[in-house]
Amino acid sequence: MIKISKIYILFIGLIACSQSILQAAPMSFKGSTTIMSTISESYSSVESSYAITSKDSFGIRAYESKGSGYQLRSGGIFHLRKLMRINTINSQTNLWLFTGAGTMNVKKNSQEKDHSYLSPTLQFDYETKRVYGLISHQVLRVGHENFDTTKIEGGFSFYETGYNETQPWFILKAKNTNSLDNKNEYTPTLRFINKSIYGEVGVTTDGDPSLHLMYTF
Repeated sequence: MIKISKIYILFIGLIACSQSILQAAPMSFKGSTTIMSTISESYSSVESSYAITSKDSFGIRAYESKGSGYQLRSGGIFHLRKLMRINTINSQTNLWLFTGAGTMNVKKNSQEKDHSYLSPTLQFDYETKRVYGLISHQVLRVGHENFDTTKIEGGFSFYETGYNETQPWFILKAKNTNSLDNKNEYTPTLRFINKSIYGEVGVTTDGDPSLHLMYTF
């Protein structure tokens, strides 16, 4: 497996040489390419995807995660399907199906083993120009291990901005991963969106900082 640190170098290089209009959803317009990365002490990931239609995209992903004596390293492919979108004058509602497949190395204490996985994720989100909410659940089982992950997010924008201006948001994120987390993880987060970049900076209530970037071209 390619080391994630090397993929970060490629990710930063792509950002440096690309120009685009960002879409904040997990998948953008037909023919677009999206690159995304998250970095924190307990979880790091990088991925890239291409939208073959307005409803479907395919991509590759690698990530590392650790907690409660476990260390996970995974790499694979995924398909993102927009199951539903409801647009109104002031809001947008989406339902997504994310299906990933690949290999995962599970290290627990001094023992480690490689597994294949097939993992579906269902995500529902709602957004206006001032309010945002999300709930998702990922099913991930490898061997006899259960790494299912549930996420709930909600927040608000500080003020409404124009298209060419950066809009700041405050988001509170809650996450729990079976086997890795012995309690829910809460992350107050500042989100910044404008026409060219989508970024988040947060710190968990336990003091673990995180950085998330997404770029579409």
